[in-house]
Amino acid sequence: MTNDNAQHRAAWAALAAGGLVGLFIGLEALDPQFIFGTGGKWIRPENDYNAYLVAWHYYVTDAWRFPLFSLPMMGYPEGGSVLFNDALPLTAVATRLIYRLTGAVVNPFGWWVLVAYIVQGVAAARVMQATGVRSLVAAVCAAALAVVSTSFVTRMGHTALATHALLLWAIALHFSSLRERRPHALEWTLLLAITLLVNAYLFVMVFAVAAATLCALLLRGDAHARDVGKAAVGVTSVVALGLVAGYGLVFTNPSTMKSEGFGRYSWNLATLLVPPDGVAGFLRGMTRDATHGQYEGEAFIGTGALLLLGLAALSPRRILAAMKRYWVFAALLAACALYAASNRIYAGSILVASFELPGPLLNLGNYFRATGRFIWPLAYSLTLLPLACLFRWWPRPAAVLVAAVAAWLQIAEAMPAIRYRRAQTTVASADLIDEPRLTAWLAAHDRVWQYPSWDCGGLVGRDRRWPSDDSNRELQLQRAAARAGKPMNSVYMSRALKNCPAEKAWLSHASLEDGVLYIFGPSAVAESEALTALQQSNACTTLSWATICSLSPLVVSR
Repeated sequence: MTNDNAQHRAAWAALAAGGLVGLFIGLEALDPQFIFGTGGKWIRPENDYNAYLVAWHYYVTDAWRFPLFSLPMMGYPEGGSVLFNDALPLTAVATRLIYRLTGAVVNPFGWWVLVAYIVQGVAAARVMQATGVRSLVAAVCAAALAVVSTSFVTRMGHTALATHALLLWAIALHFSSLRERRPHALEWTLLLAITLLVNAYLFVMVFAVAAATLCALLLRGDAHARDVGKAAVGVTSVVALGLVAGYGLVFTNPSTMKSEGFGRYSWNLATLLVPPDGVAGFLRGMTRDATHGQYEGEAFIGTGALLLLGLAALSPRRILAAMKRYWVFAALLAACALYAASNRIYAGSILVASFELPGPLLNLGNYFRATGRFIWPLAYSLTLLPLACLFRWWPRPAAVLVAAVAAWLQIAEAMPAIRYRRAQTTVASADLIDEPRLTAWLAAHDRVWQYPSWDCGGLVGRDRRWPSDDSNRELQLQRAAARAGKPMNSVYMSRALKNCPAEKAWLSHASLEDGVLYIFGPSAVAESEALTALQQSNACTTLSWATICSLSPLVVSR
């Protein structure tokens, strides 16, 4: 019993050490005001950060609804959802409860990013334990490798999607389940439920690992009909949670759950093991993004991890034996990599293979069009599992030394990117809409109507680029409306719900309603006689980027 207690304490100490590694690196990468949500980037964010805040502001002060994350004010009349803005449903509920109890509006996103660093370290340490490595040094080095990995560090602009610890937790739980010869059905259900309320891409990856685990246990004879029943109950519970949350759209309106881009936002085969700067100058200029979308699959495992992988490769028989033992997991990694590469497979600038997909398969692929993200299971496996092999196959002193060198190489290589992230979390972008004036206008109106809305072309139509001042101006408009609690028909979401033909039909009877603030794009005004007539009336004022109209007087000067 004493020995069991000591091992238990040592296991918790290793997890805590992994968390501390994540904490230290997170504090180095994030500005304190960014963490607290009170300053820095949050004063005036850009790009996706705006989208997160829009959905969150609408949700926190809204009434409880069904589905739980429905937002009828955001993107009316169709409405929107927290789910499709990556606005962290899990923290949205928590901060709404805080608002209901205290009246305080607490921005959760900076805190979540810091927690993502911490749990990334914890989960990496757990992967070591799950593979049978009980070493504090291994836990610390695993945390260092994972917390500064390219896949993780470059995702800080995608707050929910950056919660890669959920994927690492799944990998750890896979090996724990197989080593202990039991499914851990309750823990899998908990992990799937949490992941569902964080990000849909991560949920699919975690679900795939869960399915592979159950399959491997069944094939080994370590799971039986009773375990399948427990798994079915768990999946049913998660499906029910998804329906309550609002994922029922996949059944009632599946077209809104898809987007275009399959084959573009993919993984380039050369980027997994080749450093961005090449090797000793060799391959320095290699193309890493052949489709102008393969940044989604940028997942170089790091020089430290590459060192460990090379050393593990010196024992090919052991590697083949491990792959044979865990062949279901290996097959899953291969399938994820194939999907990540999509139907246009590039190695650098070379198109290795290209094949057309039938319409139904292409439509299915567009549900998760950024296929490059599915390289993460393989990237993390190649980052952490060689470290586990090192500690299992080598003498302990040699393993400790090599692991320390690998961790140092990984951190040193990542420091410029970490410093860049720190700078990015410190600086606010420019005010592109004259916030004080617009806020005053919003306060005097009940809702906002923009034509065309974001999904239907936006203020600059086909000329809008991403990212740009034009796109960020519209996002700032959306955030201002959300902060004021005013319904707005225009919203940027990862999945478009807007009915553009119905919106265009509004032009046939374009007129101003009392209590509505109208925002018209310059090109839309130039192309419409009705909007041109409105622009020339006393109800409108023309700005450099839009025409603003209202039946209420608009004060132009401050």
